[in-house]
This record gives sequence, C-alpha cells and structure tokens, in this order.
Amino acid sequence: MAAAQPRTVPRSVNVIVRAVLRSPAHRLMSRNTMLLSFSGRRTGTAYTLPVSYCRDGENLTCFTDGTWWKNLRDPAPVRMVVAGRRLTGVGEVVTQDHQSAVDALRTFLHRTPRDAKYHGVRTGADGEYLRADLERAARAATMVRIRPAP
Repeated sequence: MAAAQPRTVPRSVNVIVRAVLRSPAHRLMSRNTMLLSFSGRRTGTAYTLPVSYCRDGENLTCFTDGTWWKNLRDPAPVRMVVAGRRLTGVGEVVTQDHQSAVDALRTFLHRTPRDAKYHGVRTGADGEYLRADLERAARAATMVRIRPAP
C-alpha cells in the first residue's frame, strides 16, 4: 500500500492555531509550532502562518510541502512568535543533496513526530520511519532554515 501524499493543513485549522499561538495558551502548541511572518517576494504582501519547527543549535528548521518557501529563496527578513516571544531573523531555503535532505527530514520528524502524517511518512514494525516514505517526502518538501537575530 502506498503512503498517503503530503497534505497541507486546512486554512480553518491555521486560523485556530494562529489564535492559540498569539494567546496566553500558546504553551499548548509552542514547543514545536511557531508563527512565521514574512513579506511576499514580488508583491510585498504580509503573510503570517503557523509552521512546525525544531531547534538546530541557534537556528530553527522547518519543512513544508506548501509554496510559501518561495518567498525565502533569497535570504529574507522574517518575524516569528516562538514560545510566546517575538523574534526577528533571516529565513532561507536550504538546498542540499537528496541524501542530506532525507537525513534532515528524519531528524526533523524524530523531533516533531506529529508532522510525519503531514509528510506521508509512516513507521515500520521497528518504530523507525520507512525509508521509501522518507525518500518521497524529502523530494516533495522544502527545508527552510531561520537564523534568529541576536
């Protein structure tokens, strides 16, 4: 049986998540979900969306199957609400060889396991993510790294 195709979270859910992350109840979700704000590359339109993240040292790493990453092709300023704190930084798309992308996605999913279903990655009998699912998901997803400003 083939793995489910990656799916983006419905907009109605994003509205609720944004409200929670901006509220004092943010602790329910903010351990690995943040609000990411940036401007459209061509239009300058302001966007704010909830994004799963994991910490990688000082940086934050995200994976998406959406198209918002195109606004960060060139490093671009971003604003974030992380664990209730407002931060600024620079976001950029990470380009890497396929094996590095698979390894990075595996690490990301170990840290944010609830996201495996959004990337269509299943676990095997041994509890590890299935290699074929990781391979497919790494081709479909884009990795974004955010360097918070000091």
